[in-house]
Amino acid sequence: MSRPRGSPLLRVVIPALDEARTLPGLLTDLAGLEVSHEVVVVDGGSTDDTGAVAREAGAQVVASGRGRALQMNRGAEGARAPWLLFLHADSRLPAPARTALARWLSDPPADVVAAWFGFLLDGDDAFWRLLEAGQRLRERLFGLVYGDQGLLVRREGFERIGGFPSLPLMEDVEVLRRLRRIGRVRPLPAHLRTSPRRYREEGRARGWIRNSLLMTLYLAGVPARHLARWYPARRSSAPAPRDVVLVFAKLPVPGQVKTRLARDVGPERAAALYAGMGRAVVDRLRGGPYRLIVCHDPPERSEEVAAWLGRSGTEFWPQRAGDLGERLVHALAVALGQADRVCVVGTDAPDLDRDLVAQAFANLGPGRVVLGPARDGGYYLLGLSEPCPALFRDIQWSTPAVADQTRARARGEGLTVVELPPLTDVDTLADLPPALRP
Repeated sequence: MSRPRGSPLLRVVIPALDEARTLPGLLTDLAGLEVSHEVVVVDGGSTDDTGAVAREAGAQVVASGRGRALQMNRGAEGARAPWLLFLHADSRLPAPARTALARWLSDPPADVVAAWFGFLLDGDDAFWRLLEAGQRLRERLFGLVYGDQGLLVRREGFERIGGFPSLPLMEDVEVLRRLRRIGRVRPLPAHLRTSPRRYREEGRARGWIRNSLLMTLYLAGVPARHLARWYPARRSSAPAPRDVVLVFAKLPVPGQVKTRLARDVGPERAAALYAGMGRAVVDRLRGGPYRLIVCHDPPERSEEVAAWLGRSGTEFWPQRAGDLGERLVHALAVALGQADRVCVVGTDAPDLDRDLVAQAFANLGPGRVVLGPARDGGYYLLGLSEPCPALFRDIQWSTPAVADQTRARARGEGLTVVELPPLTDVDTLADLPPALRP
């Protein structure tokens, strides 16, 4: 299949409704896709920053009425790319999936009209593994595929069948049925990770039983419009905590983290110590009455960061390019666009815990900044209730002057500084707790 000169090989279509929290991860994954592509986010009437988040990541944003089939068809309109990939906004496209997709598109089988990824739920719960096994069996025996697995389809084939049918649910099942009538379909050799949030919101067992029953009834001939009453549309967004904790973390690569500590214990040991401290800090902060978001560097290695720090109760945002001050300004601005109060912390203060974070939130309010000073002159926590870029301007990062300069910037902006107890953050051998020293 040829394509017009200058047009991409692939159009990625993402239907969205109030997905500002989930889109950054998927859009970051797509930025690492080594295929000529364009991304179209189809907004079904969001009340959050879905459109702004998508545009900032370089995606096209088009408006649509609400409904997944309607939105996906809208996103495919006017496409010139020979391939379309439909993804849910709460999916992740990890590196193996990106590689498999690129290889497929470099030499696709001539008689295959559509393909999909393996089903993988995000999280470590054994129940998710049970659902995955059930889906593998369902796929093998009956050829049934979830929309959560993505759909890669030739544009010509998609147009030939008239796109997604106008159904309130089961559009993913029906579109694959129709595609099978005009060509072969087959799985891709990689997995797409998807969020189990609907199961969490509605109850795991209840969701599984309901989905199985609805699928059985649909395959038995019950019209989708009659089944839709038992599958209510997902709320545009579950009420989110109005507090956010941002954890700034760097992947523990030897020679790239804790370089001063590495002079005493070697780069491998320093990276291992940093990895252990970072995981311990995140584990202590997990489960609080706030959103816990890891802002990671490098931005393209979110899968490795998630494997290190754990996915449970945690979101992952890539850090923006720039110096530390610019990255902090950007992350705080995005978070404060979604929350009332935000605390940003690091991963190298072993004594940081939820009690200190709660103390910080309790002291936050208009005209205030909360500072958790580190004994080396930096800080382990900074809290704000409104953006203040001046706090991070012209700071001599990684020096003993950081906290004092931040206090001075705050005073210059007319802010009151509320300070938490000082803690030690680990930069040298002398900073290590006795239990961790060689």
